[in-house]
This record gives sequence, structure tokens and C-alpha cells, in this order.
Amino acid sequence: MSKSLAPFLLFCSLGFSQSINFDQLDKEKWLRYNGGVAANTVYYDGTANRQDLTYYLTGNLNFNVAGLYNIPLSFTYSNQNFDFPNPFNFNRLSLHPSYKWATAHIGDVSMSFSPYTLSGHQFTGGGFELNPEGKFQISAMYGRFLKATEFNEEESRAITAYKRMGYGVKTAYDFEFMKLGVILFKAEDDENSIENPFPMELGLSPKENAVLSFESEFRLLDKAQIRIEYAISGVTEDTRLTDAPSSNGILGFILKENITTNYYNALNASFSYPAGNGTLGVGYERIDPEYKTLGAYYFNNDLENITVNASQTLFDNKVSLSVNAGLQKDNLNNAKSSDQQRVVSSVNLNYTASERLGINAAYSNFQSYTNIRDQFDYINQVGEFDNVDTLNYRQISQNANLGFNYMVKKSKDQQHTASLNMVYQNSNNQQEGQTIEGGNNAFYNGSAAYTLGYLERAMTVTLAANTSYNTIGATDNSLTLGPTIAVGKQYFDKKLRANLSTSYNTSFANGEQQNKVYNFRLGGNYALLKKHNLSLNFMALFRRTDLNSSRDITITLGYTYSFDNFKLEFQQGNRNTQNRNSSSKESTLNFRYRNVTYSGTIPEINRQLTLVFQSPQFANIPQYKKDELGMLLAWVKAQRTVGDYKEKALAFLQALYDYGDFKALFNTSLFKVISRIKLDMRKIDFKLEKLYVETKVKRDEHPLTRNTDNLKSTKKEQSDYIQL
Repeated sequence: MSKSLAPFLLFCSLGFSQSINFDQLDKEKWLRYNGGVAANTVYYDGTANRQDLTYYLTGNLNFNVAGLYNIPLSFTYSNQNFDFPNPFNFNRLSLHPSYKWATAHIGDVSMSFSPYTLSGHQFTGGGFELNPEGKFQISAMYGRFLKATEFNEEESRAITAYKRMGYGVKTAYDFEFMKLGVILFKAEDDENSIENPFPMELGLSPKENAVLSFESEFRLLDKAQIRIEYAISGVTEDTRLTDAPSSNGILGFILKENITTNYYNALNASFSYPAGNGTLGVGYERIDPEYKTLGAYYFNNDLENITVNASQTLFDNKVSLSVNAGLQKDNLNNAKSSDQQRVVSSVNLNYTASERLGINAAYSNFQSYTNIRDQFDYINQVGEFDNVDTLNYRQISQNANLGFNYMVKKSKDQQHTASLNMVYQNSNNQQEGQTIEGGNNAFYNGSAAYTLGYLERAMTVTLAANTSYNTIGATDNSLTLGPTIAVGKQYFDKKLRANLSTSYNTSFANGEQQNKVYNFRLGGNYALLKKHNLSLNFMALFRRTDLNSSRDITITLGYTYSFDNFKLEFQQGNRNTQNRNSSSKESTLNFRYRNVTYSGTIPEINRQLTLVFQSPQFANIPQYKKDELGMLLAWVKAQRTVGDYKEKALAFLQALYDYGDFKALFNTSLFKVISRIKLDMRKIDFKLEKLYVETKVKRDEHPLTRNTDNLKSTKKEQSDYIQL
């Protein structure tokens, strides 16, 4: 399911807003609008478990009234919504009108108050945010978080859920010496929203949750800043029960309490102090076991974190250094059968040696300590194992990487760059101070790339090679290596952008070749009449092993249309052409992209675009992608007319942020998958522990265990003993 949803979710995050410029009020049209529509279709033929044909439609429209009112509208639609019954809404329609310091959210929207209350959960309803220039701020929302979904025994992936409604309020007041805030969030399930019966094995029950949070922020010594948030969450696991709780909680005035009601606490405090050209900071976080809020999709709990961080720029901003260290532990209430502590430290260094050479390095160390108490401590009837020692388990993970970027040649029509990146990772699992069998693993990766850019031809050629070597224990090892070649070219006055790439890699296990993988990609993007954009991408992947062969084919067809009724610049007459041409050289531009305004002359915007490209937000983009974006930026800077410059600048920003969106989505999806796997592993581990204990008890109580000299046992008793 996650694979099939990934392409659709990539285009689901749309956000729009616009700043207010009162100086231009008399020059603005009374009604302006802009927006766009995108349609994409993906055809897939291969071995993965995903739909053969998917399509999705996205759109946005923003109205601006007199330069004051903003009314953005966005929507998404995909046929993947009908894969299986679920309580979530993947097809969305939202409206976000704003006026000065007031913003409203209507439709399928999401809001965030804090990580412990309402944190990005989508709901269908409405909300508003009031942030005036004064000292008082307030936000509120109300809507449906989950729609009722009946049990479907014919679909194993179906998610049964009660209808869930919720509301929340966040207020804050800024005093002269400190800022105080209060958050109240409430959500509850409608137990009458499901009519059909469902199996008890689902563990489904109508829940109710109320969260109260207090926030504060104040300064010390005019520089140091302290932030504190304390939250208390009350959860009733089953509202159908009527038995009264042993005592009433602090949120009993809005929460339906019974014997399934529990209260949990969360505390987060941070301290930061500016020092030199950087900052120093300390953080503390404590979250009770089983802490949860119905205003978030997923929540980490049962942890205590202590973090220290420092950052500094040195030598005229040529060197950027950051250091982070942290300690985390769980089992805060000593209810688990194991205690775990984690120690994390990391160092990041970026050095701009010259205009041509850049060096980056990073190192991190992750240590995890686990003390597993005897599984029989909580089994009263087993007494002979009381003196079994505790199992001490230690895991050490190290990561290091070093990268070099060098501009070999830079001229008016050519730009050559070379890059080299090396990565080392090591994991060592120890028990009682000794490395366990197969517990010492190492991973080495090296990649090199050389990019040739031809500005006048609007063409780039990249040659790259990648090698990975992995050792597992003392005997097993694997090797993967292969080259890549990529070519990008623009045609028809740079209206058509075409790219071609192919790669080959092969892997070996203990010296024996395991498989061969061929990858071929061909794509094109054509801009028609500045507002229409057509794209077609083809990808073929071929795998060969000694046992079988397989292939995957993916074809993506896309169309986008953007429109606006912004003012057009008309030339009236032919008065003083020389003066007009001379003044156009210093003409200024003003355009926005993703809530950021770029304004000034062309050289000034060139510097703004360069700073965005070099910002930490895009520091981890792969080198081959950086080279492509660097070429796009160079083409932007080569423009001399206002119209062409703005068009190329927006195309560069779109390409830059599109990769950032993909990376953010990939990291989020990967985190959710790993979290789900972690949860499943815990459940399996618990079941195995329970089964082991039960089996051990049966074996110890068996007559043959108590009296090994008993030769009068039956065949059935002997068979049962052998199975145990």
C-alpha cells in the first residue's frame, strides 16, 4: 500500500499565501487571481504489488482582492482512494482565506498547536488563526478526524474505525518579560457510528481524549532564551464502560472518565544562548509511557532525552562547525522486561577552501545499552530461576562521511565539476562485553562523479561510479558496484528539456556473483506558451539472477497549466527608445515562490537565489542533482530580459524545491514504515517471550524433568517432553 500511495502523496502537499504590500495598494487591481492545474497518469508493469494504472489530479487557485484579501483554494483527487475501505480522506478540498493577520482554514485541512496536543492530523472542518501585531494570539479548530468505516471481512487491509470528532483552542499572551500560552484539545469517537458487528480480535473501542498544555517562553540576560511546555493527556480507552474510576483526574470536567481512563504527562524544556557567530543550547524532554494524543498520527513515548548542541562559523564564514550530543533512556516506570539507554554524538564540518573547492565531513556515534532482566522475575510459580543473571547487551553504531567538490573549469560557455564522497558505517553488537557471533558489521561506500556543462549548448553530461562493500561478521561479505551516465539537453530555445540516463550494477556475495541490474531512464519536459507544461518519463529496470529474470516498466505522463491575470507590461509609443533601454538595465523584479519574496535588480536576485541554493535546507542534495541545479542557476543568471529572467528563475526554484519535497516525503514515509516494523517486532518479541516462559514452565513441571530416573513414563509423556 505504501508503494502505491507514494507517487500520489508526492503531489498532495500544496500551500499558498501572499504578503500584503500597502505601498502598492493604489497600483493593485481590485481582483487578481492565479493558480494552476496538474494531471498525472502512471502506468506500471512489473513485479511490485501496486496498481497497473493510477491517476491523480491536483489544482490550486488564489484570489487576491485589492491586495488585502487572500483566498487560496486547493484540491487533490486520485483513483487510489478506492483501494480498500479506510477512515482517511486522500482526496482533499481546502480553502484558506486570509485578511491581514487573520487566516481561516476550511475543508480538508490540518493545523498544529504543539507536538503533544494537535500535531498535523488532517481533519474535515474549519479553523482560524489570529495573529495581530499586539500581544494576544489565538487559534481554534473543529472538525472530523476520522470517518466511520464498517468492518469488511472480504478485504484484509480494510481499516475499521469509529467516527471521530474533535476541537481545540490555543491562546498566547506576550508580556514584556515572558510569553505564556495555553492549549486545550479534545477528541472523541462516536460509539453509534458503526452499525455492523466486528471481531473482538480487532481490539477496537470508542476512545476519548483531552489534552491540556501550558507553554512559556522568556529571556535571560537579554540574549538567553528558555522555552518550556508541559502537557497532560487524559485518555479513556473505552467509553462504553460505566464503572467509575478510583479517583477523578484534572480533566474530568471535559473528559468522560471510567475505569479505562489514564493520565499521562509530557515535559519539554530548552535553553539557547547566542555565542559569537553561533549558538549554544541544552534540551530536556520527558514523555510518560503510553502517552498519546488523538491529534497526532504517531507518537513516541516512554523516553527521557537530554541533548546538548553548539554551532559556530569561523574564519570569515569559511568554516561551519556544529556539535550535538544526547542521552536517551526508556522504561521510565520500570514496567518493561528490559532497560535501554542510547548515547548519540555527532560532529558536522563544512569548509569552503576557495571558490572552486568545498569540503564537508561528518561523524556520528550511536551507542545503545540494554539490560534485560530475567524473564521469570514476574512468574511467581517458577522459583528455581531466581538467581539467573541479568543479560547486558550493547550496540555501537558509527557513521562517518567525507566529501569533496571541486570546480575544475569555469568559463563563459563551459563548467566542469568533480565530486568524491566516501561513507563508512559500523555496527558492533556486544553481550557481556564480548562481540556476539555475526554482530560486527561494516559498510563502505564510495562514489565519484564528473560533470561537463556546456552553457551555450544548454547541455550537461555526467559520468559517475558507485561502489559499496559490506561485511557481516567475520566471514560474510557483499560487494555492489557499477557505473552511471546521464545526459541533459535543452532544445527549441530551452523550451524542451530532455534527459537520458542509464546505469548498470552487479552484486557479489562472498565472491560469487548474485545478480545484474540494468536501469534505463528517458524523460522530457516541454513548456508551451509559457503556461502549459507537458512531461513524459519512461523507466525500465531489468534484473537477472541465476534463478530467474524480471523487469519493471514505468511510464508517467503529466500536464500542468498555470494561469493569472496579473498586470501585463505594454509599451506605449516609441518615445525615447534609448532612455527606455538604458533604464531597463536597472529595472527591478518582484515575484514570490513558496511564501518567499524575491525583489530587486537582476544582480541582487542572483545573490538571493545563490543563498537559497547554498542554504542548509538543500545541503544534502546528491552531487549529480546539485550539478544539474547549478546549471539551471547559471542559465538563470545568463538572462538579460526581465520576462525571460523571471520565467527561468521560477523554473529553477520549482526544480530545487521539488527535490526537497520528494526527500521530505521519502524520509517521512521511511520513518513511518520503520516505526511500524519496530512496533510489530515488539509485539512478536512479547509473544515469543510469553511462549518461551509458558513452555519453560511446562517443561520444568514435567515428571521427566523432576525425576530423570523415572523409567515408567508413558510414550505420550516421553513424546510431550521431547516436543517441549
